[in-house]
Amino acid sequence: MASPSDQSDHKIPSIHEEAASLRQVLLIFRRRWRLFLITWIATVVGTGIVSLTMTKQYRPQATLEIRPETPLISAESQDPAMQASRNLWENYYRTQESILNSATLHEAALKAIPEPLRREFEEKPDPVAAFAKRVDIEKVRSSFILKVGFIDPDKEKATQIVNVLVSLYLEEANKHLRDLRSGAADVLSKETLPAMRQNVNDADRALRDFQAENGFIDPQEQYVALANARRTVLERIIQIRLKELQLRAQVDALRDPGLDGGLYNPIFQNTRLLEILTTQQEQIESELASQRRELKPDHPAILQLQDQLKRVQDKIRQAIRGMIGAFETELAAADAEEKAALGEQKRIEKEMADISMRVFQSKRLDAELTTARELYNAYLKKHGEEVATSGGGLGSVRIIDKAVVPVKTYKPDVLMNLGLGAVVGLLIAAAGMFVSEQLDDRIRSAHEVQVFLGLEVLAVVPKLGDKAGQSDAPFLLDERASLAEFETFRAMRSEVAIRLEDIPGPKVLAVLSPMSSEGKSTVTVNLAKVLAMDGRKVLIFDADMRRPTMNSNFGSKEMPDLGAVLRGEADLRQAIRPSRIPGVDVVGMASGTSHAAELAGLPAFDEIFKRLRQGYDYVIVDSAPVNQASESALIARRCDAVMIVLRERRTSRGAAQASRRRLAGMGVRVLGAALNAVEGPESAYGYYGYYYSYYKTRDDKNKA
Repeated sequence: MASPSDQSDHKIPSIHEEAASLRQVLLIFRRRWRLFLITWIATVVGTGIVSLTMTKQYRPQATLEIRPETPLISAESQDPAMQASRNLWENYYRTQESILNSATLHEAALKAIPEPLRREFEEKPDPVAAFAKRVDIEKVRSSFILKVGFIDPDKEKATQIVNVLVSLYLEEANKHLRDLRSGAADVLSKETLPAMRQNVNDADRALRDFQAENGFIDPQEQYVALANARRTVLERIIQIRLKELQLRAQVDALRDPGLDGGLYNPIFQNTRLLEILTTQQEQIESELASQRRELKPDHPAILQLQDQLKRVQDKIRQAIRGMIGAFETELAAADAEEKAALGEQKRIEKEMADISMRVFQSKRLDAELTTARELYNAYLKKHGEEVATSGGGLGSVRIIDKAVVPVKTYKPDVLMNLGLGAVVGLLIAAAGMFVSEQLDDRIRSAHEVQVFLGLEVLAVVPKLGDKAGQSDAPFLLDERASLAEFETFRAMRSEVAIRLEDIPGPKVLAVLSPMSSEGKSTVTVNLAKVLAMDGRKVLIFDADMRRPTMNSNFGSKEMPDLGAVLRGEADLRQAIRPSRIPGVDVVGMASGTSHAAELAGLPAFDEIFKRLRQGYDYVIVDSAPVNQASESALIARRCDAVMIVLRERRTSRGAAQASRRRLAGMGVRVLGAALNAVEGPESAYGYYGYYYSYYKTRDDKNKA
């Protein structure tokens, strides 16, 4: 059996690789180019014939410009009425297109054209529908242009009808616009303007009533006056609080001045009485210090000075207590003044809040009055515009070009039709080519085997004799066979021998085919023959247990056979028979069985292959078709490799690909393929194609 590495090297291509490659497409085109060319030419010629035989049609056209209307009375861009007017004209373009396609306009145009021109339409069951079918309106995108045309074989008749249709459209549009403007002016004067005037009066009355409730005093001015008063009160509160801070600081300083340090307190310096007392205290203290240096402490003079100093200090303390009381009185007055100022602040702020609400109401009423007046004035202007333009024509529609008699036909455009036919013909021809290929995908050449299956072709086998492939019996080459036919199998022998060189010892090769009657048995016996001619010991193992052919045609029907060996009733050597091919033995079933799948799965099969390898150089296994017998792939797994036999013009690519996938799924090594029953030389392929003409000519001369 093949090694895992060998099996991995011969796996079937992936799904992506099976997709139609460029080579496959080119090969299909090579096979079907006649069908492709005939289909394409037929399509182009048919298109040309139809185009040339069609009645010539003409399409004269008139060009209209339909744009947003500009009012005769100018207005500011922010005017609400003008903004509303512009919005009304946004869909005007589509509206005019609908009018041009309306049945009413077509009926009026049909009546307006001369009697000879409308006679053709009056003969139809629905004249208006027949007329409308000829009208062709073309919109020019990103513009306000409409092109109105009429299709007819008579170009002068079509030109006259287009001009009549456009004239009636303008008359109808102008009449409709005049009616619309007149109606709009009446609605504005009778309904809209009186209602808006009433809104103005109501807003003015509400504002006046509000002003009367407030005494016709401007709330805004009241608010400003109160804001100034509040600012004055806040400044006064700040001054009072600063004064309180100053008084508290002075009181705190006087309450704990320090007797010595208090003499230098700035408050003392600013008070005349304290200034005199502190001066006396300093003089007495100076004199007392001087007397103490000269007199004793209990001296009357010293005692007198001490008494004077005490009296002065008592006076100073009395003066300080008096000043503290005065400061506390001022501080209480400041507190009372601050409370009064804070109350005034709250009162002013409350009045400001009330005035603020009145200011808001005043502004709202004033804004309502202003808006009502502006809206009234805008609609008053609009009313004036409608009255001024109600008698005018349609300014938004303008005829740029009237219809003129055309020189060039509209339909058919032969060159355009031929170009379109050529493109469509290519598509139809390609589709037909691939559909035909799917309906008939039989293999026709060795090149197709390489491209579609990814297999190398080991040999191209010619059709052998008149009976080859017409019966179940394999066809064996004999002395009557041509040298070219023998050379085909000799080339196959060389390919097989070279490709199996990596397997030491005896080789086991299975010969399979996707379906029945493809010549695998013929290839088997002839390959065995040329191998034996090369001096090798060969055995043909007929593994087609459903329809065995080897024993009946080349061996013997005597028992025991392969079935007896598998059942354990006989030894393998008893089942092997010499064939009528020199150097080739054969083993197989004497008759078919319906239990082939079960027999192929027996362990005895493995033992048979093991024993056959010991007695032969080559074992050629002829098995049942892969796609029709489940045991074929199982038997092939026991072989070193397989060769797939494909029959030219009979084996389909689908069947061959299915067998290839099945073998790859079982891990079977595929050497290549043999293309069988080829009629005629296979150009530029292998030995057979190269020497076919030479050997064929020589054999024909010998027979003669």
